[in-house]
Amino acid sequence: MKKENGSVWWFFLIAIGFTWIFQLPRTLDSQGIVESPQFLLHLSRYLPQLGPFIAAFLLTFLIAGKDGVIKLIKRGWNTKFSKIWLIPTLLLLPAMEGLAVLSAKLFGGTAFPEPDIFFHPISYLKYLLGLLYLAALEEYGWRGFALVRLQKKWNALTSSLILGAFWGPWHLQQWFMGGAYRSNVPFLAFWFGILMQAVLLTWLFNNTKASLLPVIIFHALMNAQVFPTWGTSQSTMFFVSIWTIVTVSVVIIWGPKKLMRRKTE
Repeated sequence: MKKENGSVWWFFLIAIGFTWIFQLPRTLDSQGIVESPQFLLHLSRYLPQLGPFIAAFLLTFLIAGKDGVIKLIKRGWNTKFSKIWLIPTLLLLPAMEGLAVLSAKLFGGTAFPEPDIFFHPISYLKYLLGLLYLAALEEYGWRGFALVRLQKKWNALTSSLILGAFWGPWHLQQWFMGGAYRSNVPFLAFWFGILMQAVLLTWLFNNTKASLLPVIIFHALMNAQVFPTWGTSQSTMFFVSIWTIVTVSVVIIWGPKKLMRRKTE
């Protein structure tokens, strides 16, 4: 594959296909449809997350060879961007989550949750390290490969929404697995959140010279949640509302074309 024409669609096909195929034994087993052997269940627990990563590096090698692969790897460690962008990377999510749970307490009477980062810091940090690894596997694909190519044809906002349109269903089988932690959240609500997250991650990516490091951190913090907002319907509602307001504000202030105020060098 020497040409990039259509490579992003191949990426989505490979990434989703790989993940769905390796999740299928666990899904069928959890529903009592097919009793899968233990080795397949083991693979089904650890391999699906590799879908975007494998698709990105396979296609990069076919398109650009070893040099392209090296360039993609370096995106994950690029720190040559204005460090002011570490502020939204590290603090935007905790601020939105904290405001959401505080609003739930003030207006809904919901008890303030016990944040693990303060009461169980060691366990939280171990959990966060695992999530950083998983986020890196995803982000080398979603942003490192797909977003770069989508933005060659569409503006930043449209590219984000196209990416989110595929990123949401990539998770879909988790709603069919017995005992899966996402099964208590409506899939369409989750997908809406993915679309909002895709826009904010594009915003970070475009303003940090296409570095994957900030988006990996932001992605991991989203899953880790410094202040848990998923515990009650009130805090979830406030968080989704705040998340939407922030995303729309970013689009208005930075502009949908590039989600940037000036060109990144």
